[in-house]
Amino acid sequence: MDEAALKYDINCLPDGSVVTKDGEYLGQFSTDETDAIWEFTPDGENAPVIRHPSVNVFCAQILEWANAR
Repeated sequence: MDEAALKYDINCLPDGSVVTKDGEYLGQFSTDETDAIWEFTPDGENAPVIRHPSVNVFCAQILEWANAR
């Protein structure tokens, strides 16, 4: 992975990966069946722990989650 291309604190990549700007893999993202809600499932978990309709708020919540762990 080219870390120079990771310009945000939280990056949602085309393959569904969620990584930090340092390239740390956090988990996977997806959208619900209507593509209206973004969902984040941490690595090692079976279900989403964060859901939100706004990608900006979604990424901010993932960053908050990552900083708290």
